[in-house]
Amino acid sequence: MTDTQSNVQSQIQPQVPTIGVVRAVNSGDSLVIQDLKTADSPKVEYSLSHLTVPRLGYHGSNDKPPTKDLPFAWESREFLRSKCIGKKVQFFTDYTAPTGKKFISVYLYDDLENSLNKQMIEEGWASLYRSTTGKENKKPEYLNLIQLESEAISKELGIHNKNPIAITNSIRPIHTINSFDLFNKLKGKQLTAVVEQVRNAASYRVTITPSFHTFLIQLSGVQCPGYKKDNNNQMQPEPFALEAESFISKNLLHRDVQLTLDTFDKQGNLFGTIKCADRDVACELLKNGLGTYVPWSGATRSAPDQMLLKQAEETAKGQGLRVWYQSPSSSSSSSSSSTSSSSSSNEPYPKEIDGKVNDIGNNGTIGILSENDRREYKVTLASIRVPNFSKPSEKEDKDSKFERYYAYEAKEWLRKRLIGQKVSAKLEFIRPAIASSNLPEKPYYSVFLGKGNVSLGLVEAGLARLTEHKGADNRAIDYEALITAENKAKKKHSGLYSNKDSAPSFNVNDVSSEDKNLKAKAQKLLPHIRGIVLPAVVDYVFSAQRVKLFIEKESCMINFTMSGVRAPRRDENEELSNQALSFSREHLHQHDVHIQIEDIDKGGNFIGTLMVGNKNFALSLVEMGFASIYDPMNRLNDYQRFEDAENKAKSSRLNLWKNYDPEEEQRVANQKAAAEEEKKQQQKAETGEAYIRAIVSPTEVYLQFANNKTKDIESQLASLEINNEDSTIVAMPKVGDIIKFKSQHDKKWHRSKITSIADGKINVNLIDLGERESFPQSQSSTLIRNINSKLQSLPSLVTLVKLASCKNPSNDDIYNDAMDFMEKEFLDLKVGVNIIRDIDGIQHVLLTDNAGIINGELVRNGLVSIDRSTKLPSIQQLQDEEQKAKSKRLGVWRFGDIDSDDEDDKPRSNFKGKGGKPISKK
Repeated sequence: MTDTQSNVQSQIQPQVPTIGVVRAVNSGDSLVIQDLKTADSPKVEYSLSHLTVPRLGYHGSNDKPPTKDLPFAWESREFLRSKCIGKKVQFFTDYTAPTGKKFISVYLYDDLENSLNKQMIEEGWASLYRSTTGKENKKPEYLNLIQLESEAISKELGIHNKNPIAITNSIRPIHTINSFDLFNKLKGKQLTAVVEQVRNAASYRVTITPSFHTFLIQLSGVQCPGYKKDNNNQMQPEPFALEAESFISKNLLHRDVQLTLDTFDKQGNLFGTIKCADRDVACELLKNGLGTYVPWSGATRSAPDQMLLKQAEETAKGQGLRVWYQSPSSSSSSSSSSTSSSSSSNEPYPKEIDGKVNDIGNNGTIGILSENDRREYKVTLASIRVPNFSKPSEKEDKDSKFERYYAYEAKEWLRKRLIGQKVSAKLEFIRPAIASSNLPEKPYYSVFLGKGNVSLGLVEAGLARLTEHKGADNRAIDYEALITAENKAKKKHSGLYSNKDSAPSFNVNDVSSEDKNLKAKAQKLLPHIRGIVLPAVVDYVFSAQRVKLFIEKESCMINFTMSGVRAPRRDENEELSNQALSFSREHLHQHDVHIQIEDIDKGGNFIGTLMVGNKNFALSLVEMGFASIYDPMNRLNDYQRFEDAENKAKSSRLNLWKNYDPEEEQRVANQKAAAEEEKKQQQKAETGEAYIRAIVSPTEVYLQFANNKTKDIESQLASLEINNEDSTIVAMPKVGDIIKFKSQHDKKWHRSKITSIADGKINVNLIDLGERESFPQSQSSTLIRNINSKLQSLPSLVTLVKLASCKNPSNDDIYNDAMDFMEKEFLDLKVGVNIIRDIDGIQHVLLTDNAGIINGELVRNGLVSIDRSTKLPSIQQLQDEEQKAKSKRLGVWRFGDIDSDDEDDKPRSNFKGKGGKPISKK
């Protein structure tokens, strides 16, 4: 009782008592009673006359801390609650305070002799209120209460207990444990609780006894009508929201209940099962049409419980009760009914997909090739958000860089663990279409590798965040475990929860995009990655033998073509091309591979060997009949294995060789051999003898062939009077121009090509001599002239060739010795020419003179070494000569047998002998 009782106006007790039901007990002297005159009578709070009780503490909120109980406040309230909650009572109004609050004497309907006021005083759970004005109440009933209080004090009953330990123990502790830790502490236990507050029909504040943990809990498996804002931003109840809330208040508020914690969400809201008087509260709400079933939280309950909840909902649907009044289809205005459609028999999305992972996309999308129908499904992970992998922009902030880096990390995490693995995807829910955002409905899955949920590992690694679901939104079955995993990632500051300032950046040198500078970029990158074995990841498969690769070590993306084989193009055989593409995609897409790059092609594609495990994948294509051997550059290291594989595929009539006819192949081969022999004889007639006119390096020379074609060109040059100085001056010389140039050596005019203009100098190549000269740009008006179209169109008198199977020395002294030897012995010498092979437009030749093979003479003297990378048949002819040089330790072998890696494969552009130009006699 409060001090306001000093100003009360005494009332004459009504002769007829009021009859009602106790709906709530707020403290040891406060009751909420609903009059039984009408069914919808309001609930009114009354105070018990003449009593003073200790006050309960405040449970706390976000902006107000909790406060402690006064001693014995809980026991006082509990004594009164246990006596009258939910029971029929009759009461008399003794007086009304100026505030309008009524003070009553109240009796249980089955005990009209002993008022609850009297029982509270008699049992020591309340003290008698005494006026501060000094006036004493002389009424007999009040005097009786004085006597009862004196007896309780003398017996130290209830609040009159003087024992310090009892006083301390009577004060409920204030718990500061967070909801996640509380869940872990109480999960699975059968708890006894008191419902202290009804926030809405499915959410209550409860106090666990005897631990006195107080928290909010929501019912698992049910969503009830709530409140929404109207156009004026005012909260308005949804249909049946007030009825559902009234139903719960009547039957649950301040009642003893049995509670089991089932799960929690990302915001820390706890969900559980509540039973009151052995009746499941969620089931009662569903049965009376006051709620709809929520699959995600309902799934945390036992299978029998789930069945009961679903049956209760179906019963209410069938009877058209409340939220189901209009029709089952229109009732989906409740937020959960649309999501529960995932169990429909007409569901277009498979409930379970068993198959092999063949693709990892952006945002954690997983491609699964079903083992049942061989269809590919793109699966989105339920209840998590994986960062989006976006291309960098010029005005990119650190947040975008941070997200992009961990988007790559998340994709790699999934790729390394899932690609090529057998998984099982289970449908969790279907997000309904969102018309306002023009989004169609979308299924969400949980993916399991064995028994492990992929999403759990991704979240715990800090590579994905949880989706913040609302209310009855469906979510993943392991949502609780996902929250725990996210909390672990936060505590460890892993991935997305790490410091953004210290996160590494992710930038890729893209040498795969189709643009005009692609080949230039590829040529720039080639020296850094050529010839070494590099790990890579296949990012995309264009065709059976052409892929896009990401090389993490070099942080670059390249286009790559497998050398040594040729797969059919789509315009040649579309069906077979698609089959070959499917085979390569299945075995390569997003797999780890190793590559060894040999060169680039004219389109900027890198060429080389691609290994899957320890096997050349090009060999796999040949074995399956998806490719044939095509090795004009002799790049295959194991030609015999490829030939055996191709022959086996032919005999098995696999794919490419489905209609293979060995006799027809032999006929075509014979015709081809005859044509090649004819061409060879014709070429031999034209190129059998030549003069060495210029020496570029010990292994490269310009030849002037001694044949009719050469004589014809010389005749035409003479007739066109190339030495005539009357030609026009070149106004603006450009690189690539064909002009007339007056040589500084013989003072004659020669057809030339401008090769470069730099540092005030013009460099030209005398195309009929194979020489190179340079001169100051200021002298261009006297040294160069325009040339007529007929002179431009005539072929060159000399041809650049390379000595077959020979490699330049890496030592400068030996290189100079070799150049001097070539000049002294062979310049302007007539030699025999045997063309071995044309590689990249350069003829590789064996040159002979009266003493034998010039290639062999150079090797025998140790002036050059054998170039085994070309794999030309001429190697066999030079090996004996190399052994002689090694045994005598000549030239490159003067220090013994050196490793070939020590030698330089590239032309020596820094050679300055003979004025920095090719050697030539005038």
